[in-house]
Amino acid sequence: MKKILVITVLALFLATLSVLAVTDSDFTADDNVAVTLNLNGVAGATEATLMIKSGSEARSLVINSIGTLDIVNASSTSFKLYSTDTNAGAIKVASSTTLVSCTDFADATLSSPVTIASSTMYISTSTITLIDLDNALTYNDSCGAASCDVGYSPSGSNADATCVRNTGGSNPPSGGSPSPVTCTSVVYDIWQTACTSGWQYRNVTSQSPSGCTLTTAQENDKKKSCTAAACTSVVYTDWQTACTSGWRYRTVTSQSPSGCALTTAQENDKKKACVSPATPATPATPATPAQAADQIKNIVAEAATIAGRSVESVLAAVGAMQDAKAEAAAEKKYTNSLVSGLKNITAEIKSAITNFINYGTPTTLKLGAGERAGVISSYRAAFGKVPATETEWSDAIKIANGRWPTARSAAAEAQAKVEFKKVYKRTPNMNQTNDNAAVTVISYGLRPGNRNLNSEKAAIKSFKAIYGHAPVSAIAWDIVRAIAYSGATR
Repeated sequence: MKKILVITVLALFLATLSVLAVTDSDFTADDNVAVTLNLNGVAGATEATLMIKSGSEARSLVINSIGTLDIVNASSTSFKLYSTDTNAGAIKVASSTTLVSCTDFADATLSSPVTIASSTMYISTSTITLIDLDNALTYNDSCGAASCDVGYSPSGSNADATCVRNTGGSNPPSGGSPSPVTCTSVVYDIWQTACTSGWQYRNVTSQSPSGCTLTTAQENDKKKSCTAAACTSVVYTDWQTACTSGWRYRTVTSQSPSGCALTTAQENDKKKACVSPATPATPATPATPAQAADQIKNIVAEAATIAGRSVESVLAAVGAMQDAKAEAAAEKKYTNSLVSGLKNITAEIKSAITNFINYGTPTTLKLGAGERAGVISSYRAAFGKVPATETEWSDAIKIANGRWPTARSAAAEAQAKVEFKKVYKRTPNMNQTNDNAAVTVISYGLRPGNRNLNSEKAAIKSFKAIYGHAPVSAIAWDIVRAIAYSGATR
């Protein structure tokens, strides 16, 4: 009988055993041996591969018709099994003299195999079954389901435990919340070429186990920071018909290259000034002393940032990203002409002016780059220089916010009174609020807190009628603002 059994097993293993040494009393696997079994011991079921580790010894091995493996008199120390087949979830070992044992597929590896051992050469047969239960994540000692995929819960006990779908969506039958299962492995696709809002993205193509939840690190691995290239071309929609707060807008329909960042000029091209139907202006609520004091504190802090010449500090203050091309354009378009003809202009002074024009400060963001350049032009017209120190920058930012500068220019105020008389046909009364405001605006170019384009349009017409030409210089535009906002009359 022993010899007949040996021949039977050799015939069954001929296709899978690389080398199987046979003696009169046992089998010895001279290499790792692959054996094909049916999952769950069901004839005709999906097949999976069981591996017998090299050096394993037994009296005999028989593959049963239902797809299980019987091992007779396994060696007490050396008969070892594992599986690398992803179809198998666990390896079940049953014996007539020992309890059933079950080892998860992930725990039965070449380096950590399942050991089938007997204490004597006459122990009963051990039957090996490869297990795979639908939606099971882990297995109990009897190879029933111990835990399940998200949306399923174990039902039954011991070897009869299976996974059933939870009722009420993702809740288990008991009404409690199932514990989320985190992913043990994730596969991503390639990175997208577009850089969107400073991020480059990729998608998850597969994750294990099925229905698992990505960890925070795995979610973070779906994106990485990037710097978008500046757009070389932009296509816009037609201008909107509505004129909203003095601006007409349009949107970007396409830009090249894909995912590029609009330049400052391209952003500015999304809107243009317009004249809305006139509506009575609501007088602004005067600032309280506390509000005025807070504004001055903010202006002083902003002056220190700009005068410090650190573009990183300026960017942090306004929450912007550095745009070297926009800086170069601002220097060429505005800074160079603003400092032209002045002495002792250092690279640091030019850099501070460029940063202020291109990025602004928190209280001057309401002004465009051109208007901030106009502020520097007004400062130079009044004081004959550009701001360089913290104190000088504080005065420049005050002008941008419609606040009286600390420094005064007798020459600028004298010239402003001459211009006042040309406009209003009388000498200004500096004790009268509106006259004082008009002279100050002409002297230093104070910008209004709230613009009224209708008033400015009318003021430009008045300027042309008085001076015979359109406003071009810094002082000309300061006169226009005085006419539009000071409230002074003839």
